[in-house]
Amino acid sequence: MIKLLFLNTLEDGTKRYQSQLYLGKNTADFIMKTDGIMRFFSNGDKGFDFYEFNEPYEIVSDISQMKTQTI
Repeated sequence: MIKLLFLNTLEDGTKRYQSQLYLGKNTADFIMKTDGIMRFFSNGDKGFDFYEFNEPYEIVSDISQMKTQTI
């Protein structure tokens, strides 16, 4: 299970999250729009874009909770 650190919510209601790979950066590699579907940034059929994420994840609110992850 991947842990995602909550960053903030944009004006349009999109919630932004970071995985361990993006910690300390100004970008988010996961987003959840108001439809409630988690999406991750990747290169796919539409080129670089956010694609639906269907794997288990846990949302955390503190960076110290990111120290461990299970696969």
